[in-house]
Order: sequence, then structure tokens, then C-alpha cells
Amino acid sequence: MKTCGPFLLFLCGPVAALGSVVVERYEHVKKCLSWHEAQSHCRSKFTDLGTIYEESDEETNLDSYSAWIGLHKTPRGGAWKWSYDSSEYRNWASQESSATGDCVAISSRNKKMSAQNCEARFPFVCLSTNLVLVREEKTWEEALRHCRALGSSACGSREYDLVSVQPGDEREHVHVSAAVQEADTEEVWVGLRFLAGSWLWVNGATLLYPDLPSCPHPLQRCGALPKRSAGGGFLLADCAERRNFLCYRKQ
Repeated sequence: MKTCGPFLLFLCGPVAALGSVVVERYEHVKKCLSWHEAQSHCRSKFTDLGTIYEESDEETNLDSYSAWIGLHKTPRGGAWKWSYDSSEYRNWASQESSATGDCVAISSRNKKMSAQNCEARFPFVCLSTNLVLVREEKTWEEALRHCRALGSSACGSREYDLVSVQPGDEREHVHVSAAVQEADTEEVWVGLRFLAGSWLWVNGATLLYPDLPSCPHPLQRCGALPKRSAGGGFLLADCAERRNFLCYRKQ
């Protein structure tokens, strides 16, 4: 039964950006760097070194040479780990998984992974998304104005907005969650808002949460994503509180 009293909503289960919101792509950088230098470059210019999730992801437009990807050995225990997110995908050349190298490059000819010395210098593949985490502490309304001002044109068209989040695709959930984890505040504003008696996503996305309170407490009318949540989810909060926020660039 829904009430008009204070209400804190926590939705368990995976949370993902709506299918039309988060876009990922691979960027091939031809500059030859060590693995750690390549990782730093990707993190400063894009999102991170590329994670391969499935065979089709390997279409990275490489010429006939190898390039760094995000797979590497951890300092302790020597387990293989991706620089960004996790993936079970492996396509080793024969016996390469037991080789002495601690960083992985991928061949353009046969799409095979090879363990290499991390100090070797190769071109590399970065992963990029259209999410923009803003580490400024703003109210929800200020965050909305900030996102919409990013890349806005003289004609008034909006290139960016506060992100919408929905139950859905796991890959998109990964990108949203990874961005939220980098925030300086414990929660991050997203585009959920209660206005004129209804809940809505400010970017016009379909709202897929039927259990939102029809009469929310006045101090719980804006949506935020928490950094630390066991199963994923978002909470309703006071719109006047100050938090980091997550924008996205429209397609």
C-alpha cells in the first residue's frame, strides 16, 4: 500500500541505462606505448583499455600487428584480470595463457591473445562510452542545467542530459556502475524526477518502475544512484542536496 509519508525506495537487482542511452565503442590508438602507459592514456582520454566481451568485440580495425587490450595479471597471485570490468572471454594462442608475460595484446590477423612483457611497446585499443561523470557537487536542478549546457548549440539543441537508468542490459549496467564508482560523493544524481504529480525521466525515456510512490515525501522527489549497494538500485532523495552527477551524450 502506498502512503504519503517519508519513502525511501531501493530497487534490488541489476540497474542499467536504457538501451538507447549508453553507447560503447572501441578506439584504436596507433601510438606505441607500454601497457601501463596505454592504460593511463585510455583512462585520461576515453574510459579504459579495451575489454573484450565476445568475439564480435574484436573487430577493432587493426592492421597486421598486435595491440594492447585490458587483460593483465594481478600483482598478487598472478590471476588474469581486465583493467575495466570483467569478462570470461579468452582466445589464447597455443599455450599463451601460461606464458611469462603479464600483459595481453591481441593480433589483428587471427584475433588471438598473446601474453607479452608489459614494457613492450604496442599500439592499443581503448574502450569509450558516452557517459560523463561530473565531480562537482550540485543540487539536482543545477546538475540538470549543467548537463544540458554541455555542448549546447546556438540553436538551442541539447547534446547532453542527465542519464536515465532502467532494469535491462547487463553491459550497460556495467558502464553506469563503473562511472558511479568513480564519484566523490556516496550517491550520484540521475534524471529521475517527480513533477506535476508524476514520476518521469527528464530525457523522455520510458519509465519502467511501477512501484514508485504516487505521493512521495517532499524531500524525496529526485533519483540518485548509490556507490555502495549490494544488488544495484537507486534511491529517492532531497533535490536540494548536493552530489556528483552523471550526464550522457545523446546519439
